[in-house]
Amino acid sequence: MHLILDIGNTKVKYHLFDQEESVLSATVESIQEAAVQIIENFPALTHVIYADVRGMITKEKLQAIFPQQQVQEVKELRFPFTSQYATPETLGDDRIALVAAATKLYPLQNCLIVDAGSCLTFDFITAEGNYLGGAISPGLYMRFKSLQHFTGKLPLVNPEESLSLYGDSTATSINAGVIHGIIHEIEGQINAYQREYPSLTVILTGGDALLLSKSVKNTIFAHPNFLADGLNYLLDYNIN
Repeated sequence: MHLILDIGNTKVKYHLFDQEESVLSATVESIQEAAVQIIENFPALTHVIYADVRGMITKEKLQAIFPQQQVQEVKELRFPFTSQYATPETLGDDRIALVAAATKLYPLQNCLIVDAGSCLTFDFITAEGNYLGGAISPGLYMRFKSLQHFTGKLPLVNPEESLSLYGDSTATSINAGVIHGIIHEIEGQINAYQREYPSLTVILTGGDALLLSKSVKNTIFAHPNFLADGLNYLLDYNIN
């Protein structure tokens, strides 16, 4: 049994996998809160793997929390793809896991993985298994927060799923601008990749994937737990 830790910019999520099946997932303030309960309730747990985009925890600290399990750091592992990223030391564990998941679930396909989380990321891997890189831009809530933070009068508003083309108040105008803007960015990136790679599989994942998938016109596959699947696959790929 594997414990998958997704330590993001705003949340800590964990998933327990029995082989390829996720049997439990939850969001916590810190993994220390859940560690004792996980160890007691799941004695078959053998491996822990983590993706930490904030750099808040180390392998040594996790090994102390899970002394009987083997803790794995993503960058220590072999990847099921060839990376052409020019600065591999700066490539996020989350992006590595997403690309790994694509190689498992969509083998021999050109894949564009769109992760709509705190940041909006695009990662591209060819059908030959070559990871070429991608793009990073502000995520949905970061865009809302930046409008409020960097202006004197604009309010912080919450996104609405159903939007008209234009807003008739300041709040609805912010909603229209931010959500339509991020949707057009996603569609524009997809169209640009499709011009170069007509046969393209597009995967949308991340915390805002469900909200955005309803409005993205391109054909996509929505996977809410794609990162966790990728981390689990990385473990299997290196253990077996």
